[in-house]
Amino acid sequence: MTLTLSWVFRIILSLLMGLAVAFAFRREWRYEQQVAQTSCTAREGKKRDTVIWLSPWVLPILIAVLWLASLLSSGPAISTAFLMESSTQLVALLTLYFGVLMVLLPLLRKTISARACATLWLLPVFVYYGQYVFRGYVPPLVVLRVPHALASLLPWLWMFGFGAVLLWHLISHFRFRRMILKEAQPVEVQEVKDLWREEDRLVLLKRHIPLLTSPAISSPLTIGLFNKTMRTVLPQRSHTLDQYRLIFRHELHHVQRRDVDTKCFYIFCKALCWFNPLVWIALKKASADLELSCDEMVVCGAGDKTRQEYAFLLLETAGDERGFTTCLSTSAKGLRHRLQGVVKPQKRSSGTFVLGAIMVVLMLCSGFLSVSSTYGTIEEVLLAPYGTVTVDSVSLQTDDVDLYRADLSPQVREELLDYLSALPVTKLATGQDLPKDEERYLTLFLSDHKLYLELTGRLCTLTPMNTPYIPVLYRLDKPVDWGGLLALIT
Repeated sequence: MTLTLSWVFRIILSLLMGLAVAFAFRREWRYEQQVAQTSCTAREGKKRDTVIWLSPWVLPILIAVLWLASLLSSGPAISTAFLMESSTQLVALLTLYFGVLMVLLPLLRKTISARACATLWLLPVFVYYGQYVFRGYVPPLVVLRVPHALASLLPWLWMFGFGAVLLWHLISHFRFRRMILKEAQPVEVQEVKDLWREEDRLVLLKRHIPLLTSPAISSPLTIGLFNKTMRTVLPQRSHTLDQYRLIFRHELHHVQRRDVDTKCFYIFCKALCWFNPLVWIALKKASADLELSCDEMVVCGAGDKTRQEYAFLLLETAGDERGFTTCLSTSAKGLRHRLQGVVKPQKRSSGTFVLGAIMVVLMLCSGFLSVSSTYGTIEEVLLAPYGTVTVDSVSLQTDDVDLYRADLSPQVREELLDYLSALPVTKLATGQDLPKDEERYLTLFLSDHKLYLELTGRLCTLTPMNTPYIPVLYRLDKPVDWGGLLALIT
């Protein structure tokens, strides 16, 4: 019955998340098409951008906030354990999801919109919250064990790689920004400036973005992490007004979708999985889908002549993309799919249903894969740090029995502790209680150190009765003999 209730909760929440993502995507997709085809920018409410529900920035911010809250409430040891557990969970999620998505990507690109394909790469942002909601309801089906010999070394090695990748990207961004802005000058041609402001109006930006020209680039791009520092930079070459219009629409679609935030999320994923080439390859494809999705909207409803002109523009301006930028045309290697999509458009569905369905599946599977470096018997993993322990009292609850015993004989106490100490366990999470709706529940109070050892049929926790109150959740790797326990206690 407990598993059924847990699954009902999981299914309902997964469906709600799938509907929320699908609804948000459909709303922004239809709005972008409306603006592209009619130039009508009327929107309900105060929303100006076309971000799908939440900015990807919220993921690293959430991790940082949770870590800081854990540090302030529980101290550095617990907060470090929490950070490593959440990070390894996220690494496992990204690796598995991006790997599956790369396999499906050729089919998806033929059947759903490029905007939907680009959004699929961001679904882990939403799925990550489900890992906290579902914790304790259904234990992981697969727990990957890190060898004990590497357990103390890997966290430091991982953190070094994480910091090195982030630092490298930051340095690369600021060097690239300095290079292209060093000799940049404001665009002086009045017709081009008027066209820029006209296109700027269509995306309802709160702050006008300066339009510059620089000899250091060969392809138009927008650079900058924040609205105040954002610049759109053109190469020093002449274009027709129609070509400028296409360039501006492409760059402003990136700004309206806050694709720089998405690029930051990609870099964050690279840093998390710096040791995994699969994730790096996947994120190159994700960046390509960002460009495909902007191409799709720039030529939405356009005729063959406009499409050919835009394709020629992509070929003519193929260049380099570095730092936190969105670029009209990246290297020639990534142009094949873009040119096919522009010159020979295929009829595709919006992808709303596919997006919602994949979101539901991801939520249903959330938390089923875990990584642990702590495993062994209850004696080795839970009790050894406390030295000698003694059972003070026992509480046992099953379908038929609800008893409490504090008058056990020394022999029974010893036999009970010996049996439980030999049970194999694997650590799952720090700071997580047992679910309270289990059919069988055993609680032991260990008087020597004021500890509570609690077991269900599949999980157990050890909780020190001090401040802070921090339980640690473990998976039982061997079934509990409930009949034997009942006979021993009674």
